[in-house]
Amino acid sequence: MTFLRFRQCPSPRSVPSAPCALAILLAVLVAGETLQAQGVEVSSTAVSPPLAESEAGSEEESAEDSSAETPWYERVRFSGDFRSRYEGFYQTDRDTRNRARLRLRLRVDTDINDNARLQLQVASGDPGTPVSTNQTFTSFFRPKPFNLDRAYLAYNPQAASALTLGVGKFGFPENRTQMVFDDDLNFEGGWEQVSWNLSEGVGINLVAVQTFVTELSGDNDTFMLAGYGELSFDGSRAAFSVSAANYGWGHPDSIVAGQTSGVLRSILTNDLKRNGAGQVVGFASRFNVVDVIAETTIQTERPNYPIRLLANFAHNTRAVNDRENGFWLEAQYGQPRAAHTWGATYTYGWLEQDVSPSVFVFSDIPGTNTRLHMIETSYIPKSGLSLDVTLHLTKRLMVADDTPNDLLARLHVAIVARF
Repeated sequence: MTFLRFRQCPSPRSVPSAPCALAILLAVLVAGETLQAQGVEVSSTAVSPPLAESEAGSEEESAEDSSAETPWYERVRFSGDFRSRYEGFYQTDRDTRNRARLRLRLRVDTDINDNARLQLQVASGDPGTPVSTNQTFTSFFRPKPFNLDRAYLAYNPQAASALTLGVGKFGFPENRTQMVFDDDLNFEGGWEQVSWNLSEGVGINLVAVQTFVTELSGDNDTFMLAGYGELSFDGSRAAFSVSAANYGWGHPDSIVAGQTSGVLRSILTNDLKRNGAGQVVGFASRFNVVDVIAETTIQTERPNYPIRLLANFAHNTRAVNDRENGFWLEAQYGQPRAAHTWGATYTYGWLEQDVSPSVFVFSDIPGTNTRLHMIETSYIPKSGLSLDVTLHLTKRLMVADDTPNDLLARLHVAIVARF
């Protein structure tokens, strides 16, 4: 939900399992430390500085690369969260649906050296959907899958601290809402980021992203390219930012093929194109989404209880119909982090049918062509533990004649542990 967002940032055809990836990382770090302790020289171009021509130069470079001398166990940081929640679905003339779900995410961060860091994250969830790490309590007590959710390397050189380069599977390094991309979605490819302060309290953030959506041996690959710019102002009592992004999709019809074949199990509600036999062959529209966000946070007299307001407008410049826009508004009070604090958020969403590919939007709503009212509340009884209640009210914007369009109410009651 709104109070927990991971905004940090092509996989090969086969990758080791997520637990194996964590084990490999720890094994490499332990082995390196053990060899050094035994007096064996361990060299790595990613960690060790180059040979110096003088003793003074060697000492200087060694001091600059201090993380290479830090024991591995001091450079590795573990974190994660666990959530279990009840979900109820209520709609006129339909049976009430009740289900329970869990989410578990485990993360490892480590500094490779003073300039580079690595992050691995494994998470629960259905591998068939990229926009949810939830796992439903069902299927006869069978074991639940655990997947490699993130794995990326970020390079931030000290000599050019405004620059960050990254590659792997990562979360988007920019401000966005779930109208276009669900918070759980992690991209595959690379990014380049330049961030600097024009003056005290005034900053600029520029990001370019290149993603591989899917690779096809006998057809055009599907990809998404993005450009992002943000101007922010940070004062003692208030902060304000305005950003604009452009998401351009290349050859997106393979997304439809993936969904209709069952490989991709996210919901598909965009306008579709059919051949003469009536078979779905792709999207009716192409996608080039312009996304503009304005956000402000105002501090109140009560610590931990700021007011946050956000407005988001999205427009698909390549839609073939007039169902091309989206609006997203958020109003939040409180920032529940310390014990005995609470917060509440109201969100309004208006997502027209072809504003963006529906398989990647907010997973708790029925795709695009949807109007949303959402109320979220969160309370922290103890540090690291929260109780969350969320109500989603959704309705279709357009339906065929004689098709019911009753309001769908979806209730979530959850307990979350963060560590």
